[in-house]
Amino acid sequence: MSETQILGESIIIRMVVGMLYPFMVLLGFYVIVNGHYTPGGGFQGGSVLATLFVARYVVFPVDDTDSERLHTIQRLFLMLILVVPTALLFTGVVTRYPALRGPYLTLMDLLIGIQVGFGLGVAVLRFAFFQGVGKTWHL
Repeated sequence: MSETQILGESIIIRMVVGMLYPFMVLLGFYVIVNGHYTPGGGFQGGSVLATLFVARYVVFPVDDTDSERLHTIQRLFLMLILVVPTALLFTGVVTRYPALRGPYLTLMDLLIGIQVGFGLGVAVLRFAFFQGVGKTWHL
């Protein structure tokens, strides 16, 4: 099936996803940023952001995304998730300055959300385009 056939067959889905795309981004970041005040947080918001990768695959199922690069970004955010609490909590900054608790939790929710979004996005893209013969990949 050629690229033009794929694009021609899914015009309704492309239009609907195109209209919903900004709202998915907005909802994902809303859930992440308000996660320490309301139910939700980094993982839930990251899952919403991962729907962007799923929606892109549904609309345009072509393997042109560099999943290795996305995986590298995901690893970077995982490293930040480990370094930031170590630097802030074990130095006592958050306990000495209680006003920093809200921004700290928001920052951690943001790091976790982006990491989960990229992680689930990489998983979706790798499973969607994995053909099983002659193609190897690693975690």
